[in-house]
Amino acid sequence: MGTLTAPLDKPFYLSQERDLTVLSFQAFGTRCKVKYSACESIDFEFASQKVVSWVQEFEQRYSRYLENSWLSLVNASAGIKPIPLTEEDVLVLRAGRFAFFQSNQMIDPSCLSLTALWQKAKEKNQLPQEHEISEAKELVNWENVQILEDEIYLPFQGMGLDFGGFGKEFAVDQVSEKLRNLNCENFLVDFGGDIFASGFVTEGVPWKIGIEKPGGEESPGFIVSLSNRALATSGNYRRFFDLEGKRYGHTVDHRTGYPTIHSELSASVISPSCLKSGIISTTCLMSGKQAGLRMIDSEWNVEGCIQSFDSPLLSNKFYQYVQNENST
Repeated sequence: MGTLTAPLDKPFYLSQERDLTVLSFQAFGTRCKVKYSACESIDFEFASQKVVSWVQEFEQRYSRYLENSWLSLVNASAGIKPIPLTEEDVLVLRAGRFAFFQSNQMIDPSCLSLTALWQKAKEKNQLPQEHEISEAKELVNWENVQILEDEIYLPFQGMGLDFGGFGKEFAVDQVSEKLRNLNCENFLVDFGGDIFASGFVTEGVPWKIGIEKPGGEESPGFIVSLSNRALATSGNYRRFFDLEGKRYGHTVDHRTGYPTIHSELSASVISPSCLKSGIISTTCLMSGKQAGLRMIDSEWNVEGCIQSFDSPLLSNKFYQYVQNENST
């Protein structure tokens, strides 16, 4: 099967991988896949069109990089006027609120002033001035965002929302729910490593997923078996940049105003939802190994591992998911 000529802005592909039917497309700046189990007898082309169409609409509405997106309108109206909300906007904002409190306020969706500042610094290859960081930090506070019954208002000019800390994981959960509404029960959604595994790859056999070792070694650190579980991994060992002799991660900590600097560290979290897994894995990355592991162990129905070049730290029941460990 080749490119489908659906009325969509971007092409997508259906192919066969052994007994699986695989949907592939680009979104969120990464490669996205949906793998349909051989157990399924649905119309794969119809389901795939629904998935890609929804993802594109989501990106067009909530991307901060598109000038005509709803999110860009909200940000441009900061300190000026409120903007109307749809039901889906409310769902996304609830996810943002969940990210803020689940992360002990480390993930703040109102962080655009800081993320944009550091993006500009990376492009110019020049560190921001201290006063610029301080001014940007002053604008970051989710609790200042005013969400009314049918409107949202950012009270300060220069304040802005950025859903990059949870948007892709939210989308994974939403796509999974939409597939189930189409009577598809056995599938795997993988948006650039943010994953939800539903049902089985073949009858009674869970999906097997590799968790990469920091440093990009070819063999995975762990292979886990998942059914009706999500997996998300956060790491600075692939997404980083160097400025003035120091390496910075891609996640900006709004408490300090600086990107995280934990070197060669990744956190992988298994939970019932990709949104929760992504929030906890990012929080672990920002907290460091020991504090991150304590957070995982404190959560009900959540397991995970935190890796660096030395021995990985594992939560209490992580091994119940491990299919095979490839040790160095």
